[in-house]
This record gives sequence, structure tokens and C-alpha cells, in this order.
Amino acid sequence: MHACGHDVHMTNIIGAACYLASHRSLWQGTLMLVGQPAEEKGAGARAILEDGLFKRFPKPDFAIALHASPTLATGKIGIRSGFSMANVDTVEITLYGKGGHGAYPHTANDPIIQAAQLVMELQTIVSREIDPVTLLNLN
Repeated sequence: MHACGHDVHMTNIIGAACYLASHRSLWQGTLMLVGQPAEEKGAGARAILEDGLFKRFPKPDFAIALHASPTLATGKIGIRSGFSMANVDTVEITLYGKGGHGAYPHTANDPIIQAAQLVMELQTIVSREIDPVTLLNLN
């Protein structure tokens, strides 16, 4: 499940844009606000770069990324330099099996059951065994 709240992301970016526009005397330069598509799959940043983002717009001197965090109390802001949150990787797994009739379950090697067990085992490793922040030495 990916539940970071894209509505919150859009609210953040609109709020930042409004604040920066109304406080233009406090900063100088060019502001670029980018909403990364397909960030869940890790493909969005590459796609916008390959589409020529920095050919159409100047490359910024600084980048600030915003994300929602369930670990912070409402009204609190967390700041860190470098990487934050977990990485996104994608793998494709093909399971082979042999279906069967409900009256002869002992003749089947059901790929649906295999896939369900695999999902549970892999998700248990990710969600219950490995701290993604510690794994990347981000603390």
C-alpha cells in the first residue's frame, strides 16, 4: 500500500508556491515546482529528465523535496539533508504451476496459492524485518 496522501503533496506544493510568491523580497532566483509522476515505481524522475525538463527550464542551484510523514505530529516539520525515506525497486517474478479441478486438488500445483504465499513472505521481510532507513544508514 502506498498511502502518503498525494492530496497532501499537492497542498504542500501549492502552499509553498503561495508563500514564496508572497515573500518574493526574501529570496532571489528562479523557482521551479515539480510534481514527480510515478514516484511509487521510481520511474517518474527519470521520465521527466528524459522528457527534457532541464532543456526547457534551467537546472536549479538547490533542490528541496517535500513529503508527508506519519511519524511527525501535526504542525511539525522535519528537515534532513541527503536521502530520506525508503528506496523503490521493482522486480518481476513469474510463477509456474498447474491448475486443477476442485474435485481433484491433489493433482494441482496451484500458482495462485504460490503467488499468495510469496507475497506474504516477501512483504513480511520488507515490513517486519528490515528498517529501510537503518538499512541505508540514514539515521
